[in-house]
Amino acid sequence: MILAADLDDTLIFSGRRLTAAAVPFAGAVAVEHREGLPVAYMTAPALAALRELQRRAVFVLSTLRGEEQARRVVFVRDGSCRYLCCQNGLYIYRDGVADAEWAERVARTVAALPLTLEAAAGRALELPGVLCQSRRYEHLAVFFVEPAAFAAPPYLALRRELALRGWQLQRQRRKLYLMPLAVDKGQALRRIREREGGEAAGLGDSYFDWPLLAECRRRFAPAGSALAAAGTGAADDEFPAGESLPAGIEFSSRPFLAGTEELLDKMLINIVISD
Repeated sequence: MILAADLDDTLIFSGRRLTAAAVPFAGAVAVEHREGLPVAYMTAPALAALRELQRRAVFVLSTLRGEEQARRVVFVRDGSCRYLCCQNGLYIYRDGVADAEWAERVARTVAALPLTLEAAAGRALELPGVLCQSRRYEHLAVFFVEPAAFAAPPYLALRRELALRGWQLQRQRRKLYLMPLAVDKGQALRRIREREGGEAAGLGDSYFDWPLLAECRRRFAPAGSALAAAGTGAADDEFPAGESLPAGIEFSSRPFLAGTEELLDKMLINIVISD
């Protein structure tokens, strides 16, 4: 069986995010360090369940992070993930080796678009509340947003305009992401399913994870996540009005660290039963 999971705010949570939400994490396990300091956490039972899932299934970690950022996490750095999908599915690594055929397919797709990433990024920088471009990858750009100055109408108008030219513009809290519309986590998982065969179960928290979950037979997400808020009009609702909303998701009863532990336990039970 294939198990696919998002990373940030799904499997792991930053200390900054937990502190802002007033979630205690003094007893949690640090699973990511930056410059020698702990920055992201899981509960010990959640990490143990994840390790067992990685042992029993074809484990796919799918993240918006670049490869270098993803490999800061202990269960990525040690090679425990059979597949690592980076930058929203733009790159796939199997046992640490890049899928060259997939990379070439993505490059051809992007080269055929009527608008370059540079031109699309220039338009995004003109939006009210967009402070700067924080990261630029080969086919993806990330921008910092000032929420108080960010205005929904011009963002949604540009989002629709860029979509017609092959680019996805999506806001997620204090960041804005720009990437090819034709490539996502779901497309990457479909590629992996073609290679490995079998059904998949997925775990995610955000708008970017819905294409991945849509490829799965069973779908899980933490309580309090953007997927839980979809269609509610809440401040963290990442799904614009008029878009189809996610369905068939099993949510945890608790948010944050406890919710991840609950869902990983449920996925592990599912694997044991299927064995």
